[in-house]
Amino acid sequence: MAVKAVIQAGKKFLIMREGQRRQAVGGRLEKGEKLEVGLRREVKEETGITELEVGKVVHVDEWFAKPEGELKHIVALFFLCKTKSRKIVLSDEHAEFAWVTTEDLESYGDLIEKEIKQAIILASL
Repeated sequence: MAVKAVIQAGKKFLIMREGQRRQAVGGRLEKGEKLEVGLRREVKEETGITELEVGKVVHVDEWFAKPEGELKHIVALFFLCKTKSRKIVLSDEHAEFAWVTTEDLESYGDLIEKEIKQAIILASL
């Protein structure tokens, strides 16, 4: 199980770059970890953001990945989160970040993961 944060500040949404792909903040839950606790932990680790309003689930998706070299079925919940802070402190996991509007999404083409693109569009409705 994974949790992802669709972080909104004003009319912009946060996307992160890992390798060539743009994605949402978040990751897999630790054993026994509650959803919101894991979401807040991931957001703090990956962005430094601590002031976070966690809202409703706006998207659910699934995919297969090989973290640590083993094929896993990942089910992810995307939560709409709001913050007033646009200051980001990147972790070693990401190379850069951007604050984007829904109109900006198309300019990323295939470089933005479809899951975050769909989640941002649903969050903005």
